[in-house]
Amino acid sequence: MSCAYAIIISSMRIRIRAFATIREAIGTGQTDLEIPDDTDVEGLIKLLTQKFGEQFSRLVLAGEGKLAPYVKFLVNGREIDYLDGMRTKLKNMDEVAIIPPVAGG
Repeated sequence: MSCAYAIIISSMRIRIRAFATIREAIGTGQTDLEIPDDTDVEGLIKLLTQKFGEQFSRLVLAGEGKLAPYVKFLVNGREIDYLDGMRTKLKNMDEVAIIPPVAGG
């Protein structure tokens, strides 16, 4: 007798809003993504690096999995620094804004 096992991975949909150099790296200012349930910001960064390449990673990470200084990740308008940082869990229909440092004059 053979048994078949199915692995069911449930997923959720989130919206990414990207600004300035991040927008240039991913080629759009806004995109919707389907990601696995229970993904946190750190996992999202890994998924985005796989999807958009190392240029994305270089813009947002400062090495050892830490965010680059002044890069802001907002989940539904709230900075992750005031949530659970890189371990902030994402939920279905969340909006994640990625804002690099901006200089003006």
